[in-house]
Amino acid sequence: MDTSPNCAICNAPANPECPCESERLQIAVKQAEQRAMESRLAEIKDWVISHARQHILNGFERLTSARKQAHSTYLSSLPFYSVYMQYSGHPPIHPTHLAQLQAQISEAHAELKRGIDADWRASVLRYPEVLDYFYSLVELRLPNDRSPRVIEPPFAAAGYADRGYDHSRIGKEGKKKKRREREPSAAPIERGRGNREEHMYTVVGRTRGPPPVPTPPIQPGGYPHPPGFYRYQ
Repeated sequence: MDTSPNCAICNAPANPECPCESERLQIAVKQAEQRAMESRLAEIKDWVISHARQHILNGFERLTSARKQAHSTYLSSLPFYSVYMQYSGHPPIHPTHLAQLQAQISEAHAELKRGIDADWRASVLRYPEVLDYFYSLVELRLPNDRSPRVIEPPFAAAGYADRGYDHSRIGKEGKKKKRREREPSAAPIERGRGNREEHMYTVVGRTRGPPPVPTPPIQPGGYPHPPGFYRYQ
């Protein structure tokens, strides 16, 4: 007698070629993965992109800063450049020298722009390397196979009867137990009430017992009998 269970999806006899359970398992895995990992992956992606972009921008700023400094140094070294700047581009110098200076300045500006474009391109092309680095810093940890949480998951506590998986019941028993532990019983309260009368207490750094009860005054001849009190003969 073949005791292998039928297909849980189509109820066909056990057959290795039946794709129903495998296909449904893949669907369930994708759905569970989406529920468990979608928000975490989005958070990781945002973190990686933010740090990678900042690193690329910082590197680009360092490159352009050095290039602009070299550009400024070169312009300052040109003949008549200080006079050219002093007269806002219209210095009182020979037209030949002025034309030559303007050509040198124009070429220097063009070279600076080409250099900045090259720096930006080199920086952006480093994104794959930078992204790989920051993704490598993210730590993913699997639980130990011997962990009680792995061996005895909450949905296995009541056995594997065919009753479905009720998410709402998880944790309720633990909450009830904690609530019972937080609620004090009546007996300890009564016992504590009696013990409080015998506790020592501190006043201005000194420890002493409870204050003495004052002694009632003694009347001459004793206390009168209360009304309705009769002596036995």
